[in-house]
Amino acid sequence: MPKIVDWDERRDEILSATWRVIARDGIEGATIRAIAKEARCSAGILGHYFDDKEDILGSALLLSHRRVGARMSAAAAGLTGLAALRVVMLEALPLDGRRDLEAQIEISFWGRALGNPRLRELQHSEFDLLCRRLHGHLLEAAGRGELADWCDPAVATHQLVVLIDGLSAQRVLYPDRVTPQRQVEMLDRLLASFRPTAVAAAAATPRGEPVSR
Repeated sequence: MPKIVDWDERRDEILSATWRVIARDGIEGATIRAIAKEARCSAGILGHYFDDKEDILGSALLLSHRRVGARMSAAAAGLTGLAALRVVMLEALPLDGRRDLEAQIEISFWGRALGNPRLRELQHSEFDLLCRRLHGHLLEAAGRGELADWCDPAVATHQLVVLIDGLSAQRVLYPDRVTPQRQVEMLDRLLASFRPTAVAAAAATPRGEPVSR
């Protein structure tokens, strides 16, 4: 009997192979031939799952983001305000091998998106989703009295995204200089700066908990 192939599972396998190629060879090295070889299939098989290379790359980015988003939601379950925001941010930072790979994929897409309107639009929409998530946690923190009166949640959201992007880029380029411990310390100091002055100093001290899962 012919082997029954789970369409969604096989599609995810191809996207995982795409991530590995991007991490190893860069975005320009992620050719149809290279992806097919990594996925152990023919280029023709890829056509059954994706329209073209652009579709593969965009789908790989989306799947990466959805998996990160699922981890964020799971980590923040039962938490509120800045506590929820902190664990969400930890999932966005490149603190272990899995998140290092996600950062490599993300950074690789930046250059590609500059010259590709379709991928650039996708990047923009994904950026907006992340901002809405972070902003929602900040608004909740404000409602709980966890933010200083002068802390603008919109500006704070931008600061958090800049921290994610900056640390991700530096981690990809200078992994030995951007340790997980340094990343957590920078995150905690930024979150502490949002708090009322009376509690900011205590909150700025890293808690020393594990940063990898």
